[in-house]
Amino acid sequence: MTSTRGISSHVNISEADTHALRFRLQTEITWLSRQMQDLQGADESPDLSLIQTYREMIFSRRALLGRIPR
Repeated sequence: MTSTRGISSHVNISEADTHALRFRLQTEITWLSRQMQDLQGADESPDLSLIQTYREMIFSRRALLGRIPR
């Protein structure tokens, strides 16, 4: 069994695909942020578990976005 520790693997992906993925992630982040703001601005008591879920979803998408080459 060979070890791949310390070896970075790169996937060849087209610039158009990279751009499309970045755009989709940015769109999802915007949508999730708006959903979270709507929950926080509601007159009734906010669903804290749903707000936390939105935060985690936004965080994970931003992390992935940061790993995609520009």
